[in-house]
Amino acid sequence: MESSFYPYIGGFCWVGLLLMVGTIIRAKVKIFQTMLFPASLIGGILGFVLINLGLIGMPSSFGWKALTPSVFSMLTFHLFAFGFVGIGLLESNSDNKEGTGKVIARGAFWMALIFGFLFSIQALIGKGTFDLWKMFFGGDFFTGNGYLLGAGFTQGPGQTQAYATIWEHTYQVANALNVGLAFAAVGFLVAGVVGVPLAYYGIRRGWISLNEEDGTPGSLPQTFLKGLMDKDDHPCCAQATTHPANIDSVGFHFGLMFALYGGAYAWGLAWFLYLPKGINGLGFGLVFCWGMFLAMITRKIMKKIKISHLIDPETTRRLTGTTVDFMICAVFMGIQVRELADVAGPFLVSMTLASIATLFFCVWFGRRAPEHGFERGLTLFGYCTGTAASGLLLLRIVDPDFKTPVVVEVGMMNVFTMVIFKPISWSMPFAPVEGFPMLWIFVGVIVITPIVMYFLKMIRKPAF
Repeated sequence: MESSFYPYIGGFCWVGLLLMVGTIIRAKVKIFQTMLFPASLIGGILGFVLINLGLIGMPSSFGWKALTPSVFSMLTFHLFAFGFVGIGLLESNSDNKEGTGKVIARGAFWMALIFGFLFSIQALIGKGTFDLWKMFFGGDFFTGNGYLLGAGFTQGPGQTQAYATIWEHTYQVANALNVGLAFAAVGFLVAGVVGVPLAYYGIRRGWISLNEEDGTPGSLPQTFLKGLMDKDDHPCCAQATTHPANIDSVGFHFGLMFALYGGAYAWGLAWFLYLPKGINGLGFGLVFCWGMFLAMITRKIMKKIKISHLIDPETTRRLTGTTVDFMICAVFMGIQVRELADVAGPFLVSMTLASIATLFFCVWFGRRAPEHGFERGLTLFGYCTGTAASGLLLLRIVDPDFKTPVVVEVGMMNVFTMVIFKPISWSMPFAPVEGFPMLWIFVGVIVITPIVMYFLKMIRKPAF
């Protein structure tokens, strides 16, 4: 029994404990409410400190057994991949008239284009800084790890974990995972520390789309700030699709997701065993993709045989959101400070430069957007430093009731991104390969994106 708890069950217990501590701190400490730091981020920062002090572990019959950062980086990988199964089971509501409007489609496409543009800018800043630092100050590190700045900021810890795992296992790139996760973790801090003041600055300067008749932007309810609902305020969060006398509805959804995740693992194993060396490492590295595709196929089959009603969208979203909370908390504990010592200089410089560049371009493009420019730029800043949740938290400040269509655009943006972003997402696993034109792919995206936006009239005269 004791051996079954160490290390991963013990790791989950620590993440759960830190999430509870983070929830309490968010509810009690004003500064974290002001900065809109979620409980997962607060708990993760605390866990980062504790694990690097050697205080994360669990008791055993042999004494105290420490838990290493590698345990939590592995949890991060599986939580990310498992969450993509839930994403694959979700179906967008194509019948929503609001979601098919020209303004929303244009806004979603606008955000998708800039998303790829910012990834490329951040990646080149990271790679360039690592190259220059090694040239002038020396150091024993792989400068290509600087590309992971773009992944960490724009795509978050899960996708970065996937890229870095492929790099380390397939191409033997040292320290890729630790550097990538560190970039992702810092990105969450940037989203809050820079994004929240930017939101309030935009309100004071009158940059927002809402006017006094629409409501007072920036007025957030206490339940939102504290992160806990009031005693008599319990909004419904899911619907049952099975009878509890047979199987609990949440248990059914969990069972379906775990079954599909097992199928994704089997596909990844087959890929690893039977494809040529050099690309076989993608089998496990892209297990999140296999899980999402398998879930999408399953949903299509269930719809065809008229049992898709058994999948409750809200339950699936809640389970996916749960994996994100656990993943964000775990990612901080997967970072080893000692392993970052060799790249501390270029890491800090590149992170600072990327934050400034991301802020600049989000505001620059936002000022010239066809409509709702500040809301779009602000949301995109949160998205391209943290995650989609970070962007929506910032949007909530300037658009508390989501009266602008930007919240819908964030969801539709992913549809466009799946196509537009393919040159980058398919190329990143091969970035360490000698001679691979990763640099020129990023340069191409940076050059082509503004041209496309100009001819599509997505760059106009400054509106604020």
